[in-house]
Amino acid sequence: MKAFFSLLVIALAFALSPVAAQVTEATVTAEGQGLSQDKAIQSALVNAASQAFGVRLAAQSLVQTTSIDASVDNEDHSVLVSALNKNIQQTLNTPQNSPILGFDVNHAVQTADNGWEATVTLRYARFERLGADTNRRSVIVVTNNKRYRELLTNTVSEALVGSRRFDVLNRANNSLFEAEKDFILGDDTAVAEMARLSQASGADYLVVAELQSLGISNNMRETIQMTGEVLVKSAVSGALRLQVIEFASRKVKWSSSQTFGGTYEDVSSIGTGTLTRLISDAADKLMGKLVTSIYPIRVVKVMGDIAIINRGEGGAAAGQTYAVFQVGEELTDPRSGESLGSLEVEVGIGKITEVKPKFSFLKMATGVLDANGEYIVRATDKKVPAASAPAKKSQKPRASSASKPQAPSRKDTFLN
Repeated sequence: MKAFFSLLVIALAFALSPVAAQVTEATVTAEGQGLSQDKAIQSALVNAASQAFGVRLAAQSLVQTTSIDASVDNEDHSVLVSALNKNIQQTLNTPQNSPILGFDVNHAVQTADNGWEATVTLRYARFERLGADTNRRSVIVVTNNKRYRELLTNTVSEALVGSRRFDVLNRANNSLFEAEKDFILGDDTAVAEMARLSQASGADYLVVAELQSLGISNNMRETIQMTGEVLVKSAVSGALRLQVIEFASRKVKWSSSQTFGGTYEDVSSIGTGTLTRLISDAADKLMGKLVTSIYPIRVVKVMGDIAIINRGEGGAAAGQTYAVFQVGEELTDPRSGESLGSLEVEVGIGKITEVKPKFSFLKMATGVLDANGEYIVRATDKKVPAASAPAKKSQKPRASSASKPQAPSRKDTFLN
């Protein structure tokens, strides 16, 4: 029981520790000068807030938003804190985020020239994003298709998440986000939790999904004259088109389409489930092309005849065959100066033997890789050469009948 209680205490301590928290209380100490004690403290507060949030604030702005009655009054700094938060909100354009929690005046002294110097320690809420920083592009899925809007955005978003290469932003479920925002702003939540607000990310790219030439034929009937039996079937066909547009410049960075379709016997109508599966499969295929275009498959480590590639679950499967190319010098168009890509020389082919969450093992069937070389990998239809069959163990030749000693025949025995 004691051991269980100790483990429980350790678990609670870890859960409540600042390291595990997303919102932490931080402090920064700064100095300020002014013609009066209050102005020196306000100057120190502005300097502290500027350091904490990496922006330049004007002391005069803080003075203008406070009244003379907002002087340092027996540790009640609510008016100054409110004014400082308003200043921060205006500068950072975060109207619902009030990160300043309070401050302490360390000392305030009058100088020889009748001025004042003050030192304050500012307490503020600091928001730390979950997980380690990544260089992933942030994307949002949008569509002009009104009828299948939710189906398209959901299936394409799932394919993007499954690729493990993008930060997919959610613009749906606004009512749920608003409900959580209201809770954070309520009386039951710690003041520091407001640091979570105004932290939403903008999109680097818009992924525009579009259904093209969608045709659905339901309840197609055919009567067999000899038996009078009525056969029913339904069919669907179409194409999913994806465009990747850079938000800032509005440049189309990538575009491709994938057809889909099928005919279904004994089905009177194509349901949402069938259409969702077809579009999802098309989205997965397009995602493979998109990821390969932006993030080519590369060899990250060579271990003898095993190459580790930068594709894991969702991007590779055991048994897939790939060709490996050595990357050479980069070619440049002599007139435009535009890069034409790098020379590539195929050095061998291999097959995926094991898939991990973020990388896979590729066993080379032909070719030898240099541990210091640079290689890219592409899927191929080439057949992996069959491994030569091991030589059969040589069998000891059986002694021929002539070599065996012959037993004397009855005739010879009789005669002898």
